[in-house]
Amino acid sequence: MKDLRKNLDQNGFSLVELIVTLVIVVILMTTVISVFLMSQKIYTRGGDISYKQKSITNIETDLQNVLATATSFTVDTIQPTSTTVYGIGFNSQGECVEVINGVAYQTDQITALSFNVSNGNTMNYEIVPKQEMSVLKGGIVMNNMKSATLNTQLNGDDKKGFLVITLVN
Repeated sequence: MKDLRKNLDQNGFSLVELIVTLVIVVILMTTVISVFLMSQKIYTRGGDISYKQKSITNIETDLQNVLATATSFTVDTIQPTSTTVYGIGFNSQGECVEVINGVAYQTDQITALSFNVSNGNTMNYEIVPKQEMSVLKGGIVMNNMKSATLNTQLNGDDKKGFLVITLVN
């Protein structure tokens, strides 16, 4: 009987208690690691979407700024190089290119552009991004034009070309 009491009074954990504790710790660590990896994915994806939005918004802002002061525009098959024009469209490789002051800036975020002039001086446009973003639609009154006409769509797949806008000097 004395031996039995000595065994019960000893301090420590049994093997079963240690195994149960270890299993609980492993489950908690797995949960913490999963949450960490998921938050890292969300952070990275948010950064990518932010980059896409910024790229397309910059192009839309540039387009609105030049349309407000445009004196004329044409649709051409070759990329403009002059510093007195602004151009946006798709090159022969199907890549979207924006030309500002003779310098070409390529973006991989746009798949199609659509332009339509109504009332002779109001241009409506659509900028179609690749994926995970909505189409940007807008319109602007071209102050220096009174009777222009245009209805064209450009995309990287089959209708390559550039909208070339002549700027006020």
